[in-house]
Amino acid sequence: WVKEVVRSEKPWKAYNDAATGSRAGQAPTLMRTMADGSKRPVKFDGIQGDYVIDRKWSVRDMPHARAQILRQSEVLAQHRLIGIWEVPTPAQRTKALKLLKKMNVTNIKVKVAKP
Repeated sequence: WVKEVVRSEKPWKAYNDAATGSRAGQAPTLMRTMADGSKRPVKFDGIQGDYVIDRKWSVRDMPHARAQILRQSEVLAQHRLIGIWEVPTPAQRTKALKLLKKMNVTNIKVKVAKP
């Protein structure tokens, strides 16, 4: 767990903060081992048993989002874990599944978690 302070009045903030296993002001974090041997943190929103949870208010197929998917998938593989994206609507779930399939990511599952 690492300290994380994100201040926002936007609806996504409350949604992310309500993830299962979340802690106020902290983010569950896995350390990703880079090609040069250095380590970098990858943050998520919650944790439930052996699953790490990342909440997505809105799924977008954009460069920064694709980079995040690759970071998450790589760190999950390194730790032999499965990630769960929680999204607020079935339409967002469909978008997420399509994007993950496009990127050949199989260690992140998607479920609807209503706000």
